[in-house]
Amino acid sequence: MIFYPVTLLLLLLAFVVQEFIPGLSMAHYATLLLPPVFFFTAAVAVPFPMMLLMAFITGFLWDARYLPGASETMKSASESLITGPLAQPELLSVGGFGFGVSILVFGLMGTFLQGVRPLFKRGRLELPVLLVGVTTFLWLLLEYLMMTFLRGSFIFSTAVCSKMITDTLLAMLASPLIFLLLYSLAGLSRYEIKYDGLRYSFDGR
Repeated sequence: MIFYPVTLLLLLLAFVVQEFIPGLSMAHYATLLLPPVFFFTAAVAVPFPMMLLMAFITGFLWDARYLPGASETMKSASESLITGPLAQPELLSVGGFGFGVSILVFGLMGTFLQGVRPLFKRGRLELPVLLVGVTTFLWLLLEYLMMTFLRGSFIFSTAVCSKMITDTLLAMLASPLIFLLLYSLAGLSRYEIKYDGLRYSFDGR
């Protein structure tokens, strides 16, 4: 079964591609947060043990790359929750939990998304796409609140809120393409996906 190894490779590739994704200056430098979005999307498609493995990899690499102090120059994949001309020194990272806690957060979010796997199996992607957006927003909000709590100051400007919303919308726009990629990968690898008219059945094994 090559579906799982290739999915893991795509997750690792998402971290590489993230380094080259620019922010949108017209939308408070909103950025597609590709590794988390790929994880949230794949969490709907893969079985629970595989989701836990992906949560560990995603959380570990995210903290290793973006946690304050993990690198000399801390520019997060989201260019922080606010960047560019609106950047503030206290907002230049999103990894405010402490190393390894992101693994738990991604695991919890992935467990929540596992609940809509039956819809994904039937090819009904409306709710899964919506929930990818919800989990992306909650993840950003949770990290931001934790970061400000640990730093002893709470700053929640309109620009920060707009940045979170636009990042979430970009995640929702990208998630159907990732779902399609996973379907295509499953077909190429002879993973058990059966077509039933305009609907899909996905055995989840």
